[in-house]
Amino acid sequence: MIRPEMRASIWRWREVIGAVGMLALCLWMALSFFGVMAWIGWILVVVLSVYIFAAVQRVRFSAGSGGYGVVEIDEGVISYLLPHGGGQIEIASMSSVVLLPASRGPAHWQLDAADQSPLLIPLDAIGAEQLFDVFVNLDGIETEKMLRQIKAAPDQPVIIWRNRKLALH
Repeated sequence: MIRPEMRASIWRWREVIGAVGMLALCLWMALSFFGVMAWIGWILVVVLSVYIFAAVQRVRFSAGSGGYGVVEIDEGVISYLLPHGGGQIEIASMSSVVLLPASRGPAHWQLDAADQSPLLIPLDAIGAEQLFDVFVNLDGIETEKMLRQIKAAPDQPVIIWRNRKLALH
């Protein structure tokens, strides 16, 4: 009944769509009730507004899926798993995040750490959207700049983030 590309788009935006529905319900509650229920409604409207903003950023970060390899994040370690190879990097030891342009295939993230070879992860790897939560927690990262660079598809490597603490040593 629904075209496959429309179904994929709805699935990609499902978190935002659900949150907007909940926001509408809470706004109705805030405007229809009095007293404590109205205050609870307004508080939920504010919380959901922030959540919707974050969800839209997550969707903008996602380059789709179905790419080569699988990304897992567990106990402060980013793992990129391949049938024959892959790699790991500790989030705390990361020195930079670089967006590498797509010469053939998808663009890649290059995650660097001292005394370790760079970890390259395609933007469309399965589970790569989990990297958004890691990246937004890096000290000093400019999230909007990162999202603009992903959309612009640069033709040269772009440094998205560099660890200032490690750069001082």
